Amino acid sequence: MSVSIRMSRGGSNKLAAYRIVVATTRSKRDGAQLDTLGYYRPAAKPIEARIDLEKAREWIKKGAIASSTVMRVIKLAEKQAQDGGDLKNVKVAFATAKTKKTHKERLAAKKKKD
Repeated sequence: MSVSIRMSRGGSNKLAAYRIVVATTRSKRDGAQLDTLGYYRPAAKPIEARIDLEKAREWIKKGAIASSTVMRVIKLAEKQAQDGGDLKNVKVAFATAKTKKTHKERLAAKKKKD
């Protein structure tokens, strides 16, 4: 039986909130789970997550495969845990770099060129 660390969706329409869970690979997205490791809230400003690194490391040692998003959360949590702190409840705050320019910003930049 193979095990994966992935996200289980919760929340309401267009306001998703996810739990980071350990589940068998054959179970449904929101189906049976073996353990809950934390949560991930992309709708929050700034985006936030909280994870139990000790449990996550144990499951990975046992052979659980983490999804790409969960692995990103784990790596960010490990960086923050290196600075010192509790491994049981690591809070991760994602950097929110504004990459897309609005239409007005593009027009203003174009006018400056001319």
